[in-house]
Amino acid sequence: MSTLLVLGAGGHGRVVADAATTMGTWSRVCFVDDRATNVPGFELVGTSADLERLLSSFKALVVGIGDARTRLQLLERAAGLGFELPVIVHRSAAVSTQASLGPGSVVFAQSAVNPGAQLGRGCIVNTGATVDHDCRFEDGVHACPGAHLAGNVLVGERTWIGVGACVKQGVRIGSDVMIGAGAAVVADVTSGQTVVGVPARARQGTS
Repeated sequence: MSTLLVLGAGGHGRVVADAATTMGTWSRVCFVDDRATNVPGFELVGTSADLERLLSSFKALVVGIGDARTRLQLLERAAGLGFELPVIVHRSAAVSTQASLGPGSVVFAQSAVNPGAQLGRGCIVNTGATVDHDCRFEDGVHACPGAHLAGNVLVGERTWIGVGACVKQGVRIGSDVMIGAGAAVVADVTSGQTVVGVPARARQGTS
């Protein structure tokens, strides 16, 4: 059994660690964080400045930070140092053997990733979210708790799909999009937009 380091001890990081412990893969799961002084139930072994030193004790690292741009930057740094970037899948999640999950991606409890789905680096499928057949997430996409994507949806880099949002089959969503909680996305969304409502429409003041 290997050892796992979770970078980021906030709420999201603790959910990542919890999912990792259900897998039975790691003999030791510990945190590094730049501000925390303790993490209930886990050992805190240093800060992000200590990563190079910790490489001798921890083979794998997962970034437990919700902000997509920061998450991807830290994954790149960790890979450059020589850490493995595992995929974390909670044991209660259903991930098809015909799906593809990129390095550093996480799939939380009671969620589903169906056949033909492809997730890039550092993606998040949060609690109870579903990603149906042949969807494609580019790097850093976050499907929040209870979000549902029908088949063949394309989602660009760093896009955030809010709690309880749903996306119609075949929709194309650009990069750096923010989809509001509970929104129903039934048409394509261009990069950089914030869309809200049912049906989802661009919020005034966004491109």
